[in-house]
Amino acid sequence: MIKPIILLHQVQLAENLGAVARAMGNFGITQLRLIQPKCDPDDSKAIAMAVGNERVLEEASIYQSLEHAVGDLEIVFATTAAERELIKEYHTPKTAVPLMNGKKVGLLFGPERTGLSNEDLSVATHIITIPVNPDFSSLNIAQAAVVILYEWYQSHVAQESWLHMGNTKPVNQKELHHFFQSLETELDLVNFWRVPHKKEKMWQNIRAAFLRMQPTEQEIRTLYGAIQAIKK
Repeated sequence: MIKPIILLHQVQLAENLGAVARAMGNFGITQLRLIQPKCDPDDSKAIAMAVGNERVLEEASIYQSLEHAVGDLEIVFATTAAERELIKEYHTPKTAVPLMNGKKVGLLFGPERTGLSNEDLSVATHIITIPVNPDFSSLNIAQAAVVILYEWYQSHVAQESWLHMGNTKPVNQKELHHFFQSLETELDLVNFWRVPHKKEKMWQNIRAAFLRMQPTEQEIRTLYGAIQAIKK
């Protein structure tokens, strides 16, 4: 898996630099390129804001020109809050992520005060703009990095959902079969079915309900206990 590279052009505040490093750590991004930085990656404020991910700052590459910094990249996504006069393909973070697959990609962020100029944007192959309130569209560079990297991480790394089971695990088919046998026996004893010819369909529905639940071993033990308590 090829991870995107973060490029900060003329970053001004050490706090913002550190916050970007922290965001990179959140999403497993390790390569940081600084183009004509106005602050020092060794600044104590940057290190403090990195919150344990100062290694990214220590290993950051420094470039004197934007063209040099992007020279080895296949795709460069520049970030801007507003459309410019340049003819460029615009994307939201969500639509940009699929284009990153298998490519050496750079995510370019501009100076905090002015953002990227049209000249800066000219080196980009695509532009990412984050949909926000048009009356207040300016984002801190670390905030923008979080939004974009979150979308990348969700697409490439993160699970969409999972079941937390603690110390138990899913019940196996053998244990589930024994549970079904026990339950059916008890239901027979109390004449649960009432109309004999309906039993087959009703029993299929009950089994299907339990199977949809995907019960754990602990849940099956609890259900065993409940059946025994009812029986008594």
